[in-house]
Amino acid sequence: MAKATTQIEKKESNVEEERAEDIAAIMKQIADNREAIQDSLIILQELHQSGVLDMVKGLLRTREKVGVLAMEQINQPGMHNIMRNGMNSIELLASLDPDQLKTVFGGLTQGLQKASESIETNEQMGAWGMLKSMRDPNVKTSLNTMAHFLNGMGEGLNNKKTH
Repeated sequence: MAKATTQIEKKESNVEEERAEDIAAIMKQIADNREAIQDSLIILQELHQSGVLDMVKGLLRTREKVGVLAMEQINQPGMHNIMRNGMNSIELLASLDPDQLKTVFGGLTQGLQKASESIETNEQMGAWGMLKSMRDPNVKTSLNTMAHFLNGMGEGLNNKKTH
């Protein structure tokens, strides 16, 4: 038969030993992650030098006031429209083919350059000049593109009416 336990040894934790173990564990983590810690310190130094860290500190110190001001601004009626318009713009950009958009924006850029040049030179075109310009292949391409654009836009507007 087993003997009855008559005395229980309590191991008293020594605060200094626990701290030494904790410090050793932290030092091991620092050694294991030396590069990441160095990079983090460099980033913090750059943020401090550029003043961003001071701004973040100030923001955190006044977070209640900033939060109240932000909520007041968000609750403005115009802000709701801005948010909805922003979301609609993001949906529009997501639905566009980047190559098509690049082509259209390229043409738009050249058209704006030509328009700017005509404004700078104060070049006036009469009715006869406009009729003659209709023979220009570039003008024909632009008019054709605009006609197709207007047709597609009309289809889209008419589809919205029926839904």
